[in-house]
Amino acid sequence: MSTLTNIVNLYCRTDAATYDGSGNASLTITVGNFASVAATGPVSLKVITPFYANVNALPTVTGATSSWLYQNTAVDVPSIIQVSFNGFPANSTQTVTVSMSLDSGAPNLPPFGRAIFTTDAANTTDQDSDLSRNVWLFLFVRASLAAPAPGNTNLYYTSPQTPLVAGAGTTGIPFNFYNGAGTLLSGTGHPAHFTLSTPFYTRVPTAGRPSGFTALYENNDPAIPSVYQLAVPAGIGLLGPTVATTVNIPFQVQTGAPRLLTQASAIVVPTSTDTQGDFSTAHHRFGILSVASGAV
Repeated sequence: MSTLTNIVNLYCRTDAATYDGSGNASLTITVGNFASVAATGPVSLKVITPFYANVNALPTVTGATSSWLYQNTAVDVPSIIQVSFNGFPANSTQTVTVSMSLDSGAPNLPPFGRAIFTTDAANTTDQDSDLSRNVWLFLFVRASLAAPAPGNTNLYYTSPQTPLVAGAGTTGIPFNFYNGAGTLLSGTGHPAHFTLSTPFYTRVPTAGRPSGFTALYENNDPAIPSVYQLAVPAGIGLLGPTVATTVNIPFQVQTGAPRLLTQASAIVVPTSTDTQGDFSTAHHRFGILSVASGAV
């Protein structure tokens, strides 16, 4: 029998920010509890960094503890920090400020990060009544645009917004990789790296993972993203810029997921002697639509 006794209503939001001329920005996140009942068990804020951005230092938050869940300084891989609270008051908010820095090679179109505020998997006393306001996507605006020299590739990807039934089976979602600079018999000469974090309350089951698919970070808490990287075989664009290399990745929406479009970011980048100038087209959000089966 469930021991959950407190019905809380957690949420988060962020304020827009701009990278200054030195490439630094401060992200202000507000976390709160709409309910008239206080959370008595552990709750936490998770911050998933945008591509090409790093957290300068873990935030100092009164009454909370900050830690790294996953730290990776590669520009095409996100890091994840966690700010943990032992309970959270009713009808209250708290502000968390995270300092970030922008890599000099960042694309002109800014990548998205995410803030997620939820009860923890180990919390056996609190239940969130509404998971539709627990995730906030954010980005930083650049103070000025860069003018990188063109490379020899122009990689980008597409994927459909696929509806999946929460708590049901696994569905392979196609990710289509293109090379806008590809010409007949002249595609990428080396594998490209496609990196993604999982959307809220989704997972990538072990069965059905494609060849070259690597777990960089995995977490069983449905509110904490996992991070994966796929080595897309060489030859993207070999048959021209409009012919895709398609790889299916299995996804499953976990039990308890809110019924909405849940999104995360992914990026595809060339490796070795394959190069690209502006990566604005190489990254964007992809989404999975969590749905219910039968009449509602």
